[in-house]
Amino acid sequence: MKHMKGSNMKNGFFPALGTPLDTDGNLAKDSFKKQIELMIDSGASGLLCLGSMGNMTSIKDSAYPDVAEACVEINAGRLPVMVGVMDNSVSRVMDRIFSLGELEINGVVATTPYYYKSTNRQILNFYTMLARESYYPIYIYDLPVVTQSPMTEEVLLELMNEDNIAGIKTANYDMLNKVMTDGRVPEGFELLFSGLDIFDKAQESGIQKNLDGMFTVTPVNSKLMYICAKNGDHKGVSEFLANIIKLRDEFVKSSVFTAYSYAMNLLGIPGLYQPDYHGLVEPDAMEGIRNCMLEIGEL
Repeated sequence: MKHMKGSNMKNGFFPALGTPLDTDGNLAKDSFKKQIELMIDSGASGLLCLGSMGNMTSIKDSAYPDVAEACVEINAGRLPVMVGVMDNSVSRVMDRIFSLGELEINGVVATTPYYYKSTNRQILNFYTMLARESYYPIYIYDLPVVTQSPMTEEVLLELMNEDNIAGIKTANYDMLNKVMTDGRVPEGFELLFSGLDIFDKAQESGIQKNLDGMFTVTPVNSKLMYICAKNGDHKGVSEFLANIIKLRDEFVKSSVFTAYSYAMNLLGIPGLYQPDYHGLVEPDAMEGIRNCMLEIGEL
């Protein structure tokens, strides 16, 4: 079963779902269902399960396939679903993929190996090998702040020609804008932009698929922002984006994952969304998070 690229995802926002866990580290499925339904009701164009915000690299192996299976079951074919499979070698990523069985998903998302820095040749080898072994389409996840290994225009252009590489998620606006305006993006190759701070600028330049974890905790602003985008209201896009960024900046004052977990609980979507050793958000950060969510209309 090999799915080739060409999924033709719709423009709009793609939330990177948080993974709500119970105190034993297992999926809190009812909470996960509430989150997914909220994103669908808010107008999401697709879902990323088990990405960075979904703590793919820190949840236990026994819970990993349960999360992906639950996402597919709850979504019930309504939106495209991608699943994170990040790890430090092709063989370990393939173990992740094999653990998914044959779920009906649109593709898997993989960063470059993140334990050590890779050369351009090694990045090319990694994705080429993975694309040829995987029975799911591969989405490149360019995350140099973690992996130390940024995707370059040269490598991306070569990987675009691999039949089973379906797209890229990156915050590198200049790279995406260049390959797009030069007309070098193959038909069906998806450009998912994750540079939250300039989503409005990217949309005006024609990059209209945005992926980020902040969408899950700002459903009201996300919905309104993309209604504005659909209507060509660039001022409205910028205004609602500013609200989302304001909450993100509040998270950064503390610890992002513990702050995110607290905010999701305030939305009535309970669970532990942070790595198990992070603990809970600091008490002095709670007031700022709550006040910001009230100010931007999420509570």
